[in-house]
Amino acid sequence: MLPVKTRIAIIGGFLGAGKTTLATKIATQLQKMDKSVAIITNDQGEALVDTQYSKSLGFDVSEVLRGCFCCRFPDFLRSARTLVSSARPDIILAEPVGSCTDLLATVVAPLKAIYPNEFEVAPLMILVDSTRLLSDIIDSATPGDYLRRHQIEEGEVIVLSKTDMVPKERVRELEDIIRKINPKATIVSYSSMSGTGLGKLIDNVSSNKVSTSHPVEIDYDIYAAAEAELGWYNGSFKLTLPDKTDAYDMAMRVLRSISDEYKEDDIAHVKLMLTSETNALKMSLVCQSVNVDGVKGSRYGKGPSSLTVNARVVSSPEKLKDVVRKAVTYSLEHLGLRADSFEDDSFSPSRPQPTHKMR
Repeated sequence: MLPVKTRIAIIGGFLGAGKTTLATKIATQLQKMDKSVAIITNDQGEALVDTQYSKSLGFDVSEVLRGCFCCRFPDFLRSARTLVSSARPDIILAEPVGSCTDLLATVVAPLKAIYPNEFEVAPLMILVDSTRLLSDIIDSATPGDYLRRHQIEEGEVIVLSKTDMVPKERVRELEDIIRKINPKATIVSYSSMSGTGLGKLIDNVSSNKVSTSHPVEIDYDIYAAAEAELGWYNGSFKLTLPDKTDAYDMAMRVLRSISDEYKEDDIAHVKLMLTSETNALKMSLVCQSVNVDGVKGSRYGKGPSSLTVNARVVSSPEKLKDVVRKAVTYSLEHLGLRADSFEDDSFSPSRPQPTHKMR
């Protein structure tokens, strides 16, 4: 009897494109189809909003911290095996860091070549934020656009996300841009609000389709420069909230205070998770747009609570830490509160050094 393989579906793409929201929506629908699902989250630092959010929805979750999947491949493999042992999922959804690319060479190919009896890898999915994709990405020489272009080039399924936020004619224009960059990819227009395209993405994850593309060449000097452009901040604040504290108002003040300190295009992604005895709220900031990603319970919290902030901004790490700390302090002072304690860190990612690189 052949060994049972666990299927791994990697959901990569732009920072702030909606990867976590998509992963949890797919996982929810797969559970309704009697499929068991687990999730692996990933970050360059620690204290992840994505992990807390996925766990709050009841999913089995494992983390790969302090580096991307490619540079922490042994940790990625350990996380996958731990989930297989403890939760026995049919499918593992793996979400790499949004600034990560070259996944075909550093994650997909090693899984296929070294661990073919343990894992089956679905076609690589890459999310592209339709509100941020510009026509000049085809010819742009900036490190950030080079990284995003490479993400598109290696995607086997390109998910054009947030299509409800752009005109229909603009969606067709963006699809043409993607086809010029990657003519072989399957393009799926997707909206988390309406559910458009979700069925096709669930099929990619749950079917017997496997990754077949070859890795795409990449200049690691430009890739490293793109990652170094961003300051990364991760912070956890412990709070005690009075009865009927407006969690939405608190979170909105934090995010707006951060956005006021930077130019629109400098804000790649800021994620915030506020959890109390009575509710949980996840919100995000991309450019100057604030979104409510998920709410559990009412908008009002109380009692011992935690506030987690993950920020990825074109900024020095020192400035970013100062900006976020002041934003949280301002939001709490407006409500007559202060943090009981907090831990945070800020940095710029180091040069990618993948464990494997297969061509």
